[in-house]
Amino acid sequence: MNTERRPGEEADAIDVLTRLSALLPPRRAAEFRQLLADHRAEHGASALRTDVSAHRRLARLAASLPPAAEVVADAELLAALSEATALADPSLYQTFLSHYTLCVGSLVLLGGKAADPDGALAHARTKGSFLVTEIGDAGSHLGIRTEARFDPVRRAFTLHTPDHRAAKFSSVAALGLPQQAVVCARLLTGARDGGVFSFLVDITGADGRPAPGVSVSGPLPVGALPLPYGLVRFHGARIPYDRWLADGAGIDATGVLHDPQPSAEARLQRTLSCGQGLWATLPSAMAGLAGRSAAMAWRFSAGRRSHGRLAPGSPVLEYRTQQHAVVGALAAAFSLRCTARAALSTWAGLRAASPSDGPGTAMTFSPWAAVDRSLALYKAHSTRAVADLVDSLQHRCGVSGLFDHNRLPGYLGFARAFDNAGGDNTLILLDAGRALAEERARPDRRPAGPGRFPADPCRFPADPTDAAWWPAAVTALQDRLADDLAAAAADRAESLHGSLQRDLELWNPLLEDALELGDVQARRLAAEAAVEGSAAHRRGWPVPQAADLAALDGLRQARRLAGPLLATGVLTPTAVRALPAAMDVLCDRLRQALPDIVAALDPGAGLARTALDEPDYAAALLAAHGASAGAPASSSTSFSTGSSTGSSDRTGSTS
Repeated sequence: MNTERRPGEEADAIDVLTRLSALLPPRRAAEFRQLLADHRAEHGASALRTDVSAHRRLARLAASLPPAAEVVADAELLAALSEATALADPSLYQTFLSHYTLCVGSLVLLGGKAADPDGALAHARTKGSFLVTEIGDAGSHLGIRTEARFDPVRRAFTLHTPDHRAAKFSSVAALGLPQQAVVCARLLTGARDGGVFSFLVDITGADGRPAPGVSVSGPLPVGALPLPYGLVRFHGARIPYDRWLADGAGIDATGVLHDPQPSAEARLQRTLSCGQGLWATLPSAMAGLAGRSAAMAWRFSAGRRSHGRLAPGSPVLEYRTQQHAVVGALAAAFSLRCTARAALSTWAGLRAASPSDGPGTAMTFSPWAAVDRSLALYKAHSTRAVADLVDSLQHRCGVSGLFDHNRLPGYLGFARAFDNAGGDNTLILLDAGRALAEERARPDRRPAGPGRFPADPCRFPADPTDAAWWPAAVTALQDRLADDLAAAAADRAESLHGSLQRDLELWNPLLEDALELGDVQARRLAAEAAVEGSAAHRRGWPVPQAADLAALDGLRQARRLAGPLLATGVLTPTAVRALPAAMDVLCDRLRQALPDIVAALDPGAGLARTALDEPDYAAALLAAHGASAGAPASSSTSFSTGSSTGSSDRTGSTS
């Protein structure tokens, strides 16, 4: 989608509605904004009604958007739409993600746009899903068992689930509407296994009932994301040849498969590359949740008094622990926004590369790091960081942080759900750690003394309030952990020569170390993105004191990683003990600018405002939920942006 914009202005704006207004034609932007604001009025009370209505709301939103393939092709627009829908309603985002990013994204990536001739998916008249996970085994993406058998007479395919353990899992149990799914299955041509390809399959017909050869279980409730999750099995479901997302492959008249990918491993990586769109845009949605949550918590804390005996009646933000949590959350939200920008930039580079320019990383625990390691790490870091952030803010908001209407519970459930969804974070970090250790392995790399780690001190800026301090420290930590893991793996490899289960015996005792290294590697990427983002502030990115925010987030992470930093000698005990005082210095520096920082980092006050945002929280909460019989009605105005009845709608944050 071609959209003119002033360089460095709209493209860098953080407010998601501002960005959408720049990325869509004015009329469509206004329609989309109004639909998002009004969507909760249609939200059903029961989980199943909510499930069905999520797609109906998506279809209404799609009417104001370009065709889905154009949306997928415009990375900035896809990211902004992902963020807007996540802020308004996480279940709507999940529906958007499945339909646009994964289902239509697969069609675009793998040359299958002709499989949607009537535009039912392009305009969301049909619900699109993506089926890859098989419920019976761990790591099923590496061992997909669903079969697509080629029939050379009919030149078509039949889809088979070999047994109940290979049942697919996705949000497909909302019967009553037409549904299609991109299904990952193993292509069998005669006796040959051609590897894993994607196929566009009818899950239900126009009447909303399961299509021939397809069985769908009843809904499996998931409280964190109430969507119609269910299990799907195939019993000879017929797939026309043009529904095969062949990606340049073909089957000749004799039934022989010709695939430009050199191996089954490469074919699997290519088939699952649609995940790049998820990993590139999910960090934007997570950054939106972080900014919205941090802004709500700061506004709530700024107007709240404490009656603790140290200083009765003083603002809660006078307490350093509250500052570290709430101002630190604003710093984390800034860093996560920088990570989101870096993810989009990385994806742009991957899209410009040839499909054969893959990283060549071996698949061990999962396919995700092999598809693209940095994007997978951005996803893992963003989702875990936001879950930690929202969990902390819930605690800092007391019982108000637990009220569904204040959205924090829904945002926390959403972030936690993506610890597994979209590529399991633990497996991503394991593969990333293993791969980095193997890259750093050298014949001359051996233990450097009893503790393995070199005795020479690390060299980085002495002032921990300098934004460059944390990237240097976390890089030093990554390098020392990688060298140590490489040496440990080399030692074990020498002792396991001839073992039948050599790889398992080699890595099993080292998995915790590999996981730690993968996590540190992800934090390094995020730290580099934050420093780059703080430099972008000088080029007009509208976040005051960006360098101080980046530095404060670095100190937060350094405190969390104090153990590894001490164990590896990157920091001394004296340096670790000085971290809280350095955080105090940064909180004091930021104090006067906090209202402007909050305004700049809050992406969705116009989409997801709650009582936590209001100067008089108690009055706003009463106005939202009404008064008991016989009590005077509150004169406070409603804070809802949905509709005249939106403030009494309690479903937005839990969906």
